[in-house]
Parts: sequence; C-alpha cells; structure tokens
Amino acid sequence: MIYDLIVVGNGIAAQTFLFEFFLSLDVKKRQNISVAQIYSEEVAASCSMRSIATVSLSGIEDGVSDLGNELRDSFFLFDKFQKTHAPKGVEKVRQLVTFTNEKERAKTLRRYKILSVLNNSLLKNSMEGVELDAFLISPEALHLWFSKQLSVHKIAHKKEFLKSFNENAEGVIDCELLGGEVVKTRKLVLCTGAYSKLFSSFYKETDFLSPTYTVAGSYLERSIDLSRASFSITINGHKIIYRDDEKKVILGSVSSENGIVLADINEINNILTLFNEKTNFFFGNFSDFKMITGLRHKAAKRRPIARALDEGNKILFIGGLYKNGFTFSHLCAKKILREFNL
Repeated sequence: MIYDLIVVGNGIAAQTFLFEFFLSLDVKKRQNISVAQIYSEEVAASCSMRSIATVSLSGIEDGVSDLGNELRDSFFLFDKFQKTHAPKGVEKVRQLVTFTNEKERAKTLRRYKILSVLNNSLLKNSMEGVELDAFLISPEALHLWFSKQLSVHKIAHKKEFLKSFNENAEGVIDCELLGGEVVKTRKLVLCTGAYSKLFSSFYKETDFLSPTYTVAGSYLERSIDLSRASFSITINGHKIIYRDDEKKVILGSVSSENGIVLADINEINNILTLFNEKTNFFFGNFSDFKMITGLRHKAAKRRPIARALDEGNKILFIGGLYKNGFTFSHLCAKKILREFNL
C-alpha cells in the first residue's frame, strides 16, 4: 500500500497539522485519502507532554519584528481555534506580570509600554506590572481531545521510530521503521522536534537546520489543592500556574543547551523561593515537587520553521517551535498546507 500522506511525530505540531489537514478537505476527500502516522514516545518523546504550556499575546506589537508578527498571528489563530472548537484542556485566565528589580522593570516597561499597580489577592503586597489575558493548557487533556477528533478519520498508527526514508525511482517515499517495516507514501510531513537533525542526512536541504539546536527545559510540578480558581503569575520572567481542574501547580522554567538534560537545581529552587515569598501561597519545598524536562528545538532567532525540503514538495518540515509550540502550531500547519497538492 502507498499512503497519500505520512506524518512523523505525535506532539502538538503533528496533531495540529493533522487536525487542520482534515479540516481543509471536503467530505469526499476525507473519506478517500489514506493517512498514516509514525511515532515512538519510548525512543523520541515529544516535548508537548513536558511543557508548562501557556498561550499569551504578552504585549507583542505588530510590525516590530518577523518573530513578533508570527507570534501575534499565531495567538489570534489559537484564539479563533479555541472559540470555534472549544477544545478540552484549554482555560482562559488573567495573567499577572511583575518584577522585583530595575532590570526586569525596564524589560517589562519596554514590552508593555504602560505599567500599573497590581493590588491582587494572589500577591502578598501590591506590585507594579500588567494584567492580561492568557490561556492555560493541560497538555494531556488537549492531546486526548485531538486524538478523539482525529479518531473519526482513517489514520494508520505506526508506533515505531522512523529509522530512515528516501525517495525511490518511482517518486514514492520509502519510510523504514526501526523494526524493519517499510511504509510507503506520496507525501511526508516531519514534525520531529528536538530530534530533527537525526533525519537531516536523508534529504538535501539541510542549511536551515545548521543553526538549530536542542534546548532542555525543566520545570517543577506537584499536585496540591489551593482551593481557588486557576491562575498564572510571571515574576522576573519566571512563571507559575495553577490549574484548578487538575489541582496542580507548575513553575519554572530553567534551560540548558546542547541536549544537556540535567537542570540547574539551585536556579529552579530559587524560582520556587521567589514565588513562596511574593505570593499569598506557600507552594511547598523543593522536595515536594517532581522535576520534568522536555527537549525543545530552537531555530535561528527563535522563529518557527515550516517549509518544503524538496522541489516537488513531497517532503515537508515543521520545527523550531521552541517555547511556543502551542502558539505556533496552527500557523505552521496552515503554512505547510499551502504547499500541498493532494
């Protein structure tokens, strides 16, 4: 069998792409098209399930930079998505953004232009800053929601690691799995995240991958009932969120580059101390939390990548989502779909 489409990966980029892909088809095409998905959480775990996972406009203005324009467009696409489809695992909250020193004040003022006094019950004392709309995301709940939406379509799931792929003499792409099975497709979409460079030897266009690298992001998480509504607070660029439906506190994060998974324990403990001191909650001691690390793909200027890798647009790539996977995913999916001709 030759599939019309194979998507590699099962994180937010892959799920969003498949969701947008089927939305773009009329009923007849949805019924007749053949699709497969290749992924292995055991070998190449997606970062989506290991993320603080928030979406916010964060004071970004139009026309300042290419990255800013992409972040704005992505935010409004996500906002439209949640209003239209009401996905599980997405909750709108008010986010407090504040600081404790002049350096962070200058950064906050530069981004938001106008600061005000925050007299909020979440904070121990009034602090200067801003309050804005944000979305908290439960990665597990949203993942299950996408899975349910996609389950109505005929998608063959190949839960193995993609070992290699190449275009054969007939113009079909042969995908060899780790177990030896070869799966064939007319079009391949790679949503391979932090593992993208592993596949770069299998296609010609690799220059765009040279400046990209893997960044490990670590955060703390614990189950606790704070007996209040969900919230999001950012202090000095560090974030804490509480998801009331899951009775869960998440804070962080700290990053380490070049694939080093071990986080700076002192730094993340200092973040916990900061929130214990500045808010009206005692979130616990470091030992009360578990540390979670996700591997993120960071590209040049932190901009996402969504492009074809060959002249025939048979092999396409989504990556470089870094800290903005839940924000960028719809923008990248729609950009890739413009390259399609099925």
